[in-house]
Amino acid sequence: MSGFLCNTLRRSATDVQNSSFLLDVVSLVLVRGLSSSTKKISKAAGQHKKSSTFRKVHSESPEGTPLPVVGFLKNHGFSDAQISKLITSLPRLVSCDPEQTLLPKVEFFYSIGITGPAFTRILTQVPQMWFRSVIKGLAPCYDFIKSVVFSEDRAVASLKRAPRILMSNMQNSIAPNIASLRKFGVTQPVVSFLVSCYPNILLQANANFEKHVREVLGMGFDPKTSAFVHALRLFVGTTELTQERKKVVFRRFGWSDDEILLALKTNPMFLMLSEKKISDGLDFLMNKMGWQRDAVARVPMVLCYSLNKRVIPRLSVVQFLQSEGLLNENIHLSSVLIPTEKTFLARFVIEYEEQAPQLLNLYKGKLGVKE
Repeated sequence: MSGFLCNTLRRSATDVQNSSFLLDVVSLVLVRGLSSSTKKISKAAGQHKKSSTFRKVHSESPEGTPLPVVGFLKNHGFSDAQISKLITSLPRLVSCDPEQTLLPKVEFFYSIGITGPAFTRILTQVPQMWFRSVIKGLAPCYDFIKSVVFSEDRAVASLKRAPRILMSNMQNSIAPNIASLRKFGVTQPVVSFLVSCYPNILLQANANFEKHVREVLGMGFDPKTSAFVHALRLFVGTTELTQERKKVVFRRFGWSDDEILLALKTNPMFLMLSEKKISDGLDFLMNKMGWQRDAVARVPMVLCYSLNKRVIPRLSVVQFLQSEGLLNENIHLSSVLIPTEKTFLARFVIEYEEQAPQLLNLYKGKLGVKE
């Protein structure tokens, strides 16, 4: 990596103020193909010789055409749609030297193991990265993230989830937030979990970030657990007003604030669901299936599951077994909805296939819920 960095150069590209001609040319290349477009592009360029845009492109490229950049991008896996999006959002890209400006970024990402669709997605999603110095920007960011998570694989996972982190000034933004986590007693495993799985949380001003950390700790979340991270995600990703609107939905179903708090401490992610999903889930579990509030509050993550693909099929099976006297009435909601499909089928369908051969059809939705 050090040898690669020593040989990496950064070259500033001239902004293209009027990009319409460039976009026309790029569109022509993409539609007609790289090999058959040269004559048409030259003809189009001839009609724009007097334009300042043409002169700028010509000064950057001896051929007076952005074809080398488009060819470079296509050769490195970018689709026509991605190239069009890149040129639209960053017109000056077509006037740069691919070998000096683009190639170092390709080499950097390939060197840390980000290739193929992940690479093209990141550079299309954050096109400004093409003009960020590898030595002064991209590499130091990667090295800092790796030093926090103690793993190349986790560092790469972090960058894939939040590529904009590579555009950050680590010492002024990300580093203070990491320091705040440690100051408030967040353990290294939890810090690594947050940075590798939910790095967007760190893209906050430090004062705001610390405010959320204090709120989460004030609610009693243990900074040594993953629940702390999920609660932080909730507070960073939603406003107090949004959270209150969702709590109102629970109150409409008879929940007390203590029951909502119990559910929140168990799994805070359910408050990131839409109000409709919360309402639909509570309506089915409590009104149609007869589950009590405390049963749902102990495993609020069940509200996150798909009603049609998981909750209704599984509870239809359980309801049938109970109606036939084959299953205890006091079964826990978590034992039905949380297990994998394989485990559920073995425990509640295959186990009873002799007494109730219709269970598999019921599970697959071929039979309606027994009223």
